[in-house]
Amino acid sequence: MTVRIAVDGPVATVTLSRPDRLNALDLAGLRLLGNRLREVAGTPGVRCVVLTGEGRAFCAGADVSAEGAASGGADGRAIVAAANDVVLAVVRADIPVIAAVNGPAVGVGVSFAVACDAVVAADTSWFQLPFVKIGLTPDGGATHLLPAAIGRVRAARMALFAERVPAPTALAWGLVSDVVPAAELPTTAHGLAAGTAGASREALRRTKRALRRAGADALETAMRHELDDQGELLDGPDYAEGLAALRERRDPVYPT
Repeated sequence: MTVRIAVDGPVATVTLSRPDRLNALDLAGLRLLGNRLREVAGTPGVRCVVLTGEGRAFCAGADVSAEGAASGGADGRAIVAAANDVVLAVVRADIPVIAAVNGPAVGVGVSFAVACDAVVAADTSWFQLPFVKIGLTPDGGATHLLPAAIGRVRAARMALFAERVPAPTALAWGLVSDVVPAAELPTTAHGLAAGTAGASREALRRTKRALRRAGADALETAMRHELDDQGELLDGPDYAEGLAALRERRDPVYPT
């Protein structure tokens, strides 16, 4: 099982459970995650969801291993669409979703975190969008979510230069809401989530709707553009070379 769920009173914890792949998700895993997030957000009595990862990573994005089949063509586009669905499940949830970032958040893993209503990060965690290094563009709504969270220039540093952003810098940028020692992360995230225990579920729903209303159309538009661009790149020679280089642990060689 790539997704585990535990409910403790008003708090449901959704854990990405593929530690051997740094919680990188294949198509089936992404679809399962989207479905599980919707299910748990609709569970009576639950007032908040915590999204985290098992082991030493939060989420390394889509699985680009040979087994993960994150290749070009229809399979690649299906993976992008499934990743987008996860982000929309978080954004559209009627209750708050907190990301407890326990380690690296890479690729669409960044989008999963930033889509949440609060992001608590371990002091050893970091964030990176390495898409350009494998001949792709960001997806998961990152082209909308990141500029909205940290501004266009900082988002460009991540998207165009694949800059790795450590947790303390992410806090200064506004990418995360809190940074704590790794050992304190579960307790801190759960404590924040438990603060919704006495809240009206209807008030939570309406508040989330109000907060997302202004950016909802922009997010979905960004996702459509990302999918169009990604679809073309997935079939192109640059992604083929970038993927081969990644799997062969070498530097890619792109046309000048």
